[in-house]
Amino acid sequence: MSSLSPRLRLALSGLWLGWGLLAAAVAPATAQERPAPTRLEPHKCWFKTPRGASATCHLLIVAENRTALDSRVVKLPVAILKATGPRKEPDPVIYLAGGPGEAPLAATAPGIDPLKDGDWWRSTAAIRRSRDFIFLGQRGAQLSRPALQCDDIAGHKALLSRLGSRFDAVEDERRAMIKCRAELERKGIDVTQYTTPAMADDVSDLARALGLTKVNLYGVSYGTRWALEVMRRQPSLVRAAVLDSVYPPQINGDQEEVDAVRRAFDRLFLECSNDAWCAGKYPNLRADLEALVARLDRTPVRMRLKLGNGRPMASVDGTKAMLIMLHVMRLGGEDIGRLPTTIARAARGSYAALKVFAQDLEDSEGGVVDAPIEQMAGLYYSVECRETTAFLDGPAREKAIAGAGIYGLVAHANTGPALCPVWRVPAAAPAEKQPVRSEVPTLLLSGSYDWLTPAPWAEVARQTLPNARHIEFRAMGHAVTANDDCADALLGQFIDQPDPKRVPACLGDNAPPRFTDKPPK
Repeated sequence: MSSLSPRLRLALSGLWLGWGLLAAAVAPATAQERPAPTRLEPHKCWFKTPRGASATCHLLIVAENRTALDSRVVKLPVAILKATGPRKEPDPVIYLAGGPGEAPLAATAPGIDPLKDGDWWRSTAAIRRSRDFIFLGQRGAQLSRPALQCDDIAGHKALLSRLGSRFDAVEDERRAMIKCRAELERKGIDVTQYTTPAMADDVSDLARALGLTKVNLYGVSYGTRWALEVMRRQPSLVRAAVLDSVYPPQINGDQEEVDAVRRAFDRLFLECSNDAWCAGKYPNLRADLEALVARLDRTPVRMRLKLGNGRPMASVDGTKAMLIMLHVMRLGGEDIGRLPTTIARAARGSYAALKVFAQDLEDSEGGVVDAPIEQMAGLYYSVECRETTAFLDGPAREKAIAGAGIYGLVAHANTGPALCPVWRVPAAAPAEKQPVRSEVPTLLLSGSYDWLTPAPWAEVARQTLPNARHIEFRAMGHAVTANDDCADALLGQFIDQPDPKRVPACLGDNAPPRFTDKPPK
């Protein structure tokens, strides 16, 4: 069975599934620091450089508030993986991570090398034959100074072992958020300055500090929204962009959550019905799923798993069953083809395959086997409350949840919209929510089973990107460049020759999932 790759962990969108917290590895800046001209300071690298490779690391010094003369400074981690070939192009690739709050330069656990763990040296090898590959940390994320760290927010709870009711969880997190917000204010941190436009300006400041007139952008998940904002604000700076798992600014993820979940399952049902073997073996797949989830909601099943809280048993209700299957879709690949068998057998009381996938979800979301996804909750709230929740039509969302049956369970369990009022950040300017219009050559990549940033969102973005092409991978989920060899190859090819009209040969293998009753490995 495919497990959640370290690189995919770093690319995840930071939706409510992964609110993991980690103590900052670098001390926060002091309130006495004052802005200076944007500059790079040399810094020891946070990783080991393999034999034959070369890299330099820095801190990018920028103002927290670019409109305030007495603003404190923000220091952002920067790593430059050097080109290896004899001919180096002048326009590097800048990687923009997901989240908000992902930190690809930070270790996922003590003693882990972040770039080796994320497979970055291998995955960037083709690009680095002719270009530098640059990581720029998000302001407020781990390794930045300051980091919007909220130690007491109980945001990371293993999904399969979370105790208490949804109301209890919301109240506990609300109290912790109030405390964290007050603590950040006490330190002199202005959480209203940790926004997508501010991060876009960080990119242009980095380019200026490096003396670059052109750069290429590679964004994944939330990183695509970050990249699009750079394209809006600095159109002449960007030579080409590759946007994987697209989240355009005019899309409200919380508003679309119910439809996204339903769409993912509808695709599974449709493709099973179009497959002779699957249709013959599981003719009532939709009914099986709905009966299974309804039964588990009435009577949860107990599973013996390795849990982060040390308890051996987990209680899996209907919501958790949906999350387990959505987790498989999110990863993409051959395990999607095992979902019809998993659903049908569980509907008949056999939970072996569901248990395997449940353990994989527990592991990847931060049990004893793997570390939590490393995100800074304060940064997540500062961005998402400002740019998503502030524009949410709450009554319409609740109506959609109520009318969606089992497909509204995941959205109902999402506590994010209920928590934002206590974080107290102003709504984004309406202009920020408008579509990005750009002539920059852009490659949009999506997975058909991605419910976090569904493929139709890329089509929405493409409407105002006349020099763009959208490619959808039919058996993939979230972050396709981290999980599909063809998508990874397209990344390098497009950066070398940013022509949306070229048809890559590897797309001939772009087939739907292969359905099977073989058990997961």
